[in-house]
Amino acid sequence: MCTGEDKQLEAFARFIKFAELRPSLEQKDWTGFAKRYNGPGYAHNQYDKKLEEAYRRFTK
Repeated sequence: MCTGEDKQLEAFARFIKFAELRPSLEQKDWTGFAKRYNGPGYAHNQYDKKLEEAYRRFTK
């Protein structure tokens, strides 16, 4: 990773920590994570479904 990507990843990790999103990720609660991360519009873009599908695809 280059420095810019490193900083972006660090910022995302801090956001997850301070927004208390870690429990949702640990429990694989994609809807709970999506609601808190994207706000009320998460369902319109099916962000929770996309997260679940990506998780399945990359954990096979």
